[in-house]
Amino acid sequence: MARTTALQTVLLTLVLAVLSTLASAQEVYSDPAGRFQVPVPTGWTDESTPQYAKFTRSDPAGLAYVLAAPGKDLQVVLAALQTHIDATLDESFVAAPLQASPVPLPSGTWIQRIYLYGEELLAAISLEQDGLTYLILLRGTQATFMQAINAAANQLLLGFEIPTAAEPEEDLPYRVQEVTFTSDGITLAGTLTIPEADGRHPAIILISGSGAQDRNGANPAIPGYQPLRWLANHLTRQGVAVLRFDERGVGESGGDHALATSLDFASDTLAAMRYLQGRDDIDPAQIGLLGHSEGAMIAAMAAARNPEVAFVIAMAGAAVPGYEVLLVQLERIMQAAGTSEEEIMAAKAEQQTALALAVAGDWEAVESTIYDALLRHFQGLPEEQLAILGDLEAVARAGTAAQLEALQSPWFQLFLSYDPAQDYRQITAPVLALFGGLDTQVDAAQNRPALEVALAEAGNEDVTVVVFEQANHLFQEAVTGSPDEYLTLEMAFLPGFLETISDWLLKRVR
Repeated sequence: MARTTALQTVLLTLVLAVLSTLASAQEVYSDPAGRFQVPVPTGWTDESTPQYAKFTRSDPAGLAYVLAAPGKDLQVVLAALQTHIDATLDESFVAAPLQASPVPLPSGTWIQRIYLYGEELLAAISLEQDGLTYLILLRGTQATFMQAINAAANQLLLGFEIPTAAEPEEDLPYRVQEVTFTSDGITLAGTLTIPEADGRHPAIILISGSGAQDRNGANPAIPGYQPLRWLANHLTRQGVAVLRFDERGVGESGGDHALATSLDFASDTLAAMRYLQGRDDIDPAQIGLLGHSEGAMIAAMAAARNPEVAFVIAMAGAAVPGYEVLLVQLERIMQAAGTSEEEIMAAKAEQQTALALAVAGDWEAVESTIYDALLRHFQGLPEEQLAILGDLEAVARAGTAAQLEALQSPWFQLFLSYDPAQDYRQITAPVLALFGGLDTQVDAAQNRPALEVALAEAGNEDVTVVVFEQANHLFQEAVTGSPDEYLTLEMAFLPGFLETISDWLLKRVR
């Protein structure tokens, strides 16, 4: 694969790997005319007007506009540039971007155009649809794009919603209740779906993966993907009550998501279990857990701490420390992208050094390692790209600051060193482990053996492992398994996936 270009590095890139996890719950701007809504980027100030959304930040300085207007794509881009950037810009400027590339998303295929404007960069990202052009306009220096604007652009673009006609409500063959319970003094809100039949029902608690996710498992980075909603609908139809809830700090739940770690989420899961145990329509002896990705690790944490957990279902769950997961994850993602073995080994060596230092808490050395790696990368780029980047040291410093902030978060610090195998060694309840053969984020070949060894050490005699060879990390039917592919695939589980879960479960509950 060709070396990543400077524009891809410094400007908008869609990052859909496991470490999009650090996203937090956000306020939402709704267009007064009802044409769209977008999340307010984290750390930005909302200065919107009735005509358009405007978001700003001061350190580093950045500016973002979001609007919708009638007209053709380039007409709206030109009008917005003249109105918000410089009235003297003309058609020749708009027609000659440094880069123009499509960005396919469920909302449609957007066009991203990058312009050089003095010492700054402008990014115009537009979608023409049904007589309107939707536009995200971004302004800042090269360093600011690296440090802050890229992340804001991702949040705006991936969280962009265009209203559609409401679907008729389905006549569901089960009851739906909105519920609340408390964990560590925090009120958590969720949805409990209960079979219509009288009596006490077996129950399952669903646990979402990494990132700020709601009760449906929705992640703004992957619009349309709602795994917990799909699971709840399927399992409740099979006679199992299902509880799913907004993570702390998300949706209708209280608390601060940014300060929480997986251990906090495990506490929330056990609080959900206590809530179900107190209901007269739930069998307290038949309550189990199902988690996806980080949620699988949380399920193991919770089950190891409470032997009353009746069963555990782990979807794409790691069984080795996060440090090891990330090294193989990088290799698998780069392989799926067609990167040369030489480039992969160099990238792995750099990541291994940085992660080892992060685990040791040597932050000065981590900062130096990241900075040196970024600067070497930029210095090896072609002359025309170097001219666009400008001050390479400033760009490298900005990129280093962004990566360092992520590495130092409480969530990431726990993730790096925590070994899920220690929890699986304590679980004797039935376990169903599901892996994707094309999963590049939690590699089956790396994690399956560690899982099986740990459960054998626990003396667990009811362990089932299923590998769906064509599944990616999201259990979509995939081609390469690369995170870049997620948005291009059908937003659904691959055929037979839900039935595998329910068939296994119904043999173990009454």
